[in-house]
Amino acid sequence: MAKNDRFFKILFAFQIALLPMVIFAYLFMPLWAMGLFIAGILLVKIWLELYKNKISFAHTVIDSIGSILTFGTLLILFAVTGLLSKPLTIISLVFIVLFNLLILALFNHNMPEFIDAVDYCYMLFECLTLASFVVLTFNYPTIANIGLFAILLTTLVSVCYKIYYSVRYTKINDIFRRKK
Repeated sequence: MAKNDRFFKILFAFQIALLPMVIFAYLFMPLWAMGLFIAGILLVKIWLELYKNKISFAHTVIDSIGSILTFGTLLILFAVTGLLSKPLTIISLVFIVLFNLLILALFNHNMPEFIDAVDYCYMLFECLTLASFVVLTFNYPTIANIGLFAILLTTLVSVCYKIYYSVRYTKINDIFRRKK
């Protein structure tokens, strides 16, 4: 378990280290080089999912931080360059942050199978959107907007259902009940 934990943390560091390389490639290299660095982030993200210990809170925190930093950096970069819609980018970032915060807040709660399935869909759409960002470097913004819209819908469903679940079935509900 310790070897997997160390390898997971090294992969996380490598994923975050590739983000400045994407910006460097955008500024000083041909556009296809930026696609190579994004493809590297995609490969590291897939490896992170393979080595992630689902019952470890530390791995969940690291994965959430990596997801927020990766998508935050890439979405802001592509929105500033005009390749992605700015309103769609802002809304997507807000829901990605809310999604990851709710994953951390509800870590010890048993969630229904539906919400677990939606969370796995989010992970799949993360990888597919990173793949579409590789294509975005060749100036095909429609594919990236579709991937971003898929993430937006997935996070919207997950966030809404988790908030409903929290209010309905956890201790938060006890705060609002009147004692008779």
